[in-house]
Amino acid sequence: MSSGLSLSDFLVSEHGIYSRPPHGLDKWDARLKLGLCTGAILANVLLPNISLSLALVLVAWLGLAFSRVAPRQAALFIVAPLWATVMVMLGFSLGFGTQVLYHLGPISFYREGVALGLAAALRVVAEMSWTAALMLTTPFTDILAALRWYKIPAVVTDVLAAMYRYIFVLFDEYKSMAAAAKARGGFKGYRRSLATLGLILAQGFLRALDRAERVDMAMRVRGAGAGGKDLSL
Repeated sequence: MSSGLSLSDFLVSEHGIYSRPPHGLDKWDARLKLGLCTGAILANVLLPNISLSLALVLVAWLGLAFSRVAPRQAALFIVAPLWATVMVMLGFSLGFGTQVLYHLGPISFYREGVALGLAAALRVVAEMSWTAALMLTTPFTDILAALRWYKIPAVVTDVLAAMYRYIFVLFDEYKSMAAAAKARGGFKGYRRSLATLGLILAQGFLRALDRAERVDMAMRVRGAGAGGKDLSL
C-alpha cells in the first residue's frame, strides 16, 4: 500500500478494538452503526455539499474521540486513498475552469477546478472518516452479523468472512518469507530489495492460489455452497 499505510498497521488497528476497554461507539449496536454509516455515505454522495461533508467529518471524528480511538489508527483510513484523492484533485484542477490560478510551465491550474477538487477530496475524507468510525469501534464478526440482519445475501457475507480470515494467514506467511529473505541479505540495497519483494509477492500469490484450491475442495467436501450453508468465522 502507498502513503505509508501497511497491512501491519491495519492489524494493529484491528487488535486495538479488542484490547482497549469499550467507550462511546464501542457500546452501540453494530446494526445501528452500520445503518448510520451507510446513510452518511449515501447522503455525502447524493447531496454533494461542502457544508454537509464538513459536518459529517466533524461528527465522525467526535465519535472517534468519544470512543477513545487512537488518532493514528483513524488517520490510516484517510491516508489509504490519499494517492487516488490527489490524482482526482489534480484532474479537476487541470481540466476544469476558465480562471487561471497558477501556471507551472505549460500547465495551468484553474480556480474553479481547484475548488471542485477540494470539494471532492473533502467528500472522500468524510466517507473514510465514517468508515473508520465503524471499523475501529466494531469487531468484524459483529459487522458480518449486522449485514446478515440487513438481509445481505449469505454468499456475500461468507466471502467477506473468508477474506477477513485469510488476511491474517497470508500476512503471517509474508512475514515468514520476509524474515527469511532478510536473514539472507535480500533487503540490502534498493534494487535488491525490490527484486526480493517481487519474489516474495509472486511466491505469496502462488501460495494463496494453492491454499484457495485446497480450502475450496475441503469446503465442497463438507457441503459448502449447497443450500446456502454458513461459512462464517
